[in-house]
Amino acid sequence: MKQLFSSIFLLLFTATVWAQAPQLINYQGVARNASGVAYASQQVSVRLNIRTGSPDGAIEYSETRTVTTNQFGLFNIQIGSSGMQAVSGFFSTISWGAGTKFLQTEISVNGQPFANLGATQMLSVPYALHSREAKDLIFPFTKTGTNTTDLFSIANNDNTATSSAIKANATAGRAIFGNSNTGTGGYFVSSSGMGVFGYAPNGTGVTGMTNSASDIGISAINNGDGVALSVKGGLRIFDGNTNPGTGKVLTSDANGNATWQAPATTAPVAFFATGAAQGGLQNIPNNVEYKIHPAVQDYDGSNNFTLYNQTPSSTFTAPTTGVYRFNIEVTIDSYHFDVNIKYGYMRLYVKSNGVETQSGNDGVWEPGFGTISLKIDEVLFLKAGDQVWAETLTNTEDGSNPILKKCKFAGYLIK
Repeated sequence: MKQLFSSIFLLLFTATVWAQAPQLINYQGVARNASGVAYASQQVSVRLNIRTGSPDGAIEYSETRTVTTNQFGLFNIQIGSSGMQAVSGFFSTISWGAGTKFLQTEISVNGQPFANLGATQMLSVPYALHSREAKDLIFPFTKTGTNTTDLFSIANNDNTATSSAIKANATAGRAIFGNSNTGTGGYFVSSSGMGVFGYAPNGTGVTGMTNSASDIGISAINNGDGVALSVKGGLRIFDGNTNPGTGKVLTSDANGNATWQAPATTAPVAFFATGAAQGGLQNIPNNVEYKIHPAVQDYDGSNNFTLYNQTPSSTFTAPTTGVYRFNIEVTIDSYHFDVNIKYGYMRLYVKSNGVETQSGNDGVWEPGFGTISLKIDEVLFLKAGDQVWAETLTNTEDGSNPILKKCKFAGYLIK
């Protein structure tokens, strides 16, 4: 009987073995006796074991079948198909990608005990079943290759906004990690949508970081005329050499590098002068236009008003182009208390590019008193360097010179 089984073993494993879908292995053999006579049209019991690692390694799968040979002693088995008398394990869960596989054959003829006919290594064709596992990668998975284009490419042609070509989840670590020594760690392109969208309900949507003093954590570029960076919500710039602080303003240098700096202190353009200058300046020539000379400066934010003892005297010089407002109030008395003033007026003068013009005036005629009060409140547009002053003309009944008793002269830049 041993010789008989040996003959059968040799015949069985010189038969063809191949793989085909679905999840089956075709096994074909011829049963003959020791004399080479085929067991024609006879039942034979066959037990097939798939072992891992070695011919006597652990059995991952085993099945027993009763087959009937044809007139030539030929029989066929589809390993993994239905119809077996006994089975151990699941054919669909065989780990084809882990370890070498061996197929052991045991056979029984005419009800004899199963005899081990040995095991042979399963070669390429059955391992085609491993390709089915491509849909479920075995992790950890590492693969290295070299190609001038993409080594790994996936396309999702669905037009739904929520569809994805790749989805990655991580409980606490990095869902996707890209690394390049000198190239781009992550490169994302969208024709008309968003190249990169970061969303974190309770964390940071997008973070960019570099350890280099000369490189950039996040760079935003717009090659057209649009906006390179748009921020909806609050904006925070801190750490590094930015020097944040309360009340500071974001300031750029010549290279576009921004830092927080204390705001530049710009003195307001405004002045306020009062009183009547003495030493004869308070005496106004009768019936002659005469410049009004305040005595002191109560305030001059940018030093733009020059008093009677400076050049040009009692004059405001505009430091910048803009809209200004001027207000002047004066009180003029006749020299003699019993002499009335016949009439008097006051005008603002503007000198621009060497040309003097009048702007704003106030006057009284036949007041019937020895004292008059004049007031001007005027808004002017001035260019840088334009000059403004006030003059008065007063005529008394006896021709005596009137006197400037009080003066308030103020002006400031509106915008």
